[in-house]
Amino acid sequence: MSVDEIVLMEYVDGTASPEVRAEVEAALEQSPDLAEQLVIMRASALPFQAAFEHQVLPDVPAQLRSNVERLASNAPRGRQRMMLPWLAVAFVAGAFSAGIVFRYLPPVTTGSLLAAADTRDSQVSPWVKAVVDYQVLYSRKTLADLVTDRNATARTVDQIRRVDGMPTLSIPDLRAAGLTFKRVQRLNYAGQPLVQIVYLPERGDPVALCAIAETGPDEPAHAEQVGGMDAITWRRDRLAYVLVAKNDSVDLARLGTQIAQGRTPELAPQLYGSAGV
Repeated sequence: MSVDEIVLMEYVDGTASPEVRAEVEAALEQSPDLAEQLVIMRASALPFQAAFEHQVLPDVPAQLRSNVERLASNAPRGRQRMMLPWLAVAFVAGAFSAGIVFRYLPPVTTGSLLAAADTRDSQVSPWVKAVVDYQVLYSRKTLADLVTDRNATARTVDQIRRVDGMPTLSIPDLRAAGLTFKRVQRLNYAGQPLVQIVYLPERGDPVALCAIAETGPDEPAHAEQVGGMDAITWRRDRLAYVLVAKNDSVDLARLGTQIAQGRTPELAPQLYGSAGV
């Protein structure tokens, strides 16, 4: 059996049959590359189902539900079962309406879905609106029990700098502001790499720092209200940033200004999290 991303994701999610699990484990012993991919997938796994149990969410519009079912029906049979729950979550949260695609999500065409995008906040950059929509997925419970893997984080940071072409990007050390680093993700927005760095404050909801490559002169930090959330945006060294949260316990404007001006230290690799793989 060929162990592709779909099979490996079933293994990570615990939905693979005992026979498939045995074959995956045998393949892992023979392939260091597959073992590394497993580490990254596990680092990308978040308890969204538990988090959504505490969320009051609107019904999915009938047209969007129809689009989801159509996309899933056009996918290869082995992918249909996995696409439906992932797409449903993404649509409810608004992530797909603005073009964000998870790195390990099965590839689908989203062009026909852009017409459903929320056009409120028309002066806000589309990628910032997408980030805010994605941040809706996160609650404190989503990240509270997440154990950050130091080795996986180091590999991800290296890939961001070498592969994604963001050599100046670093993880700010925000412990002085009461924020604990939890994870860094490589996402994709409209075909461009988009980096998300998430922190958990001492109380309240998570805070996310996101970056995407963008040409143009440097711009100082300025505050915006996007979709009911606070967002601080700036541009530096051909990277556009947004710091976003819905959290009254964090002085987001002050924190964003400090990061934008380079007045926060870089988080040292030994502080990325546990050393387990």
